[in-house]
Amino acid sequence: MKTTPAVFRQYFDKSSPARLMVLTAVLLALWAAWGGDLSEEETRLYRKVREAQNRLWEELESRGVLSIEDEHNDPDKSGFVGVEWSSITTTLGSLESKRNAGDPLWAVQTLRWLDGMGIGKGDRIVVLSSSSFPGMLFSVLAAAETRGIAIDLAVSLGSSTWGANRRSAPWPLLGRILREHGFLATKPRFYTLGGGGENGGGIPGEGIALLENAARDDGVNVFRAPSVAAVIDRKMSLIEDGAQKAKLVVNIGGSEANLGHDEAAIRLSPGLLPPETGLDAGDGVIGLALKRGYPVLHLLNLRLLANKTGIAFHARRPSFGKGAPLAAAGVALFAFVMITHRRWTWS
Repeated sequence: MKTTPAVFRQYFDKSSPARLMVLTAVLLALWAAWGGDLSEEETRLYRKVREAQNRLWEELESRGVLSIEDEHNDPDKSGFVGVEWSSITTTLGSLESKRNAGDPLWAVQTLRWLDGMGIGKGDRIVVLSSSSFPGMLFSVLAAAETRGIAIDLAVSLGSSTWGANRRSAPWPLLGRILREHGFLATKPRFYTLGGGGENGGGIPGEGIALLENAARDDGVNVFRAPSVAAVIDRKMSLIEDGAQKAKLVVNIGGSEANLGHDEAAIRLSPGLLPPETGLDAGDGVIGLALKRGYPVLHLLNLRLLANKTGIAFHARRPSFGKGAPLAAAGVALFAFVMITHRRWTWS
């Protein structure tokens, strides 16, 4: 019978400190394997987004927009986290999700989605966004511009809580600051007011006037329509009337025209949706685009999407996680060693 060499016996001795040292080394290796490295190009994009956020924060600070409370609400100082309530706020939103939407890794993940679909220079995509996730909107635009992709953009101006809902800094101002400092080139083709009917429903008159003035200052028209159906038609014309077929439709947030009124849209899984998903995707722009053969990148429910992609939800991590299996293995190994270690007593 073979025996274990003496030099290794200490690692199998259930009362040996060396056993705990091995456990520590293994857990550290699993922790190191958790993070996925970024390529040089992805690192440049990450840094560009972070630099843009720093500049945006400084600009908002110099304009007197920010307060001490903002450093608590937006600890990463992204400049993309708004306030709890204002006259341009439409619905309730999650502060954690708005913080997470500002993670620069979303720009890297968008680049990977685009590359995975073979979308590159000279291709056209359509981005339809609410103002509820300004950090995500900027990341998507930054990634697409990195690839030289033509972007047709439409933004609804009302925002849920903690989004681009500051009276003194709605999305038109944020976008203009980013363009003026060279971090963004894309300008919206048109705005909608957002809110009920995507025509300002639920937004008080002073809020509507403020949004219309912000759009006017940005040199972009606000599309006003008598019904959600008319807004859907306008957005579909943006998708289908381009000089070339759109390779992708990106939805950010939950604008009423984008989702429609069918609950099927609420059940859609966030992430990249192939056209065949359109068989049960609702009656909004997302559902129509899928039914007409356009893939859709659906960016909503960020907690679930962050878990899918390996982006930390609660606190920023500089690289992607590789999913739950590694974490589960580490926890299981730790529990096994602790339970079987003879130095512990259980009662």
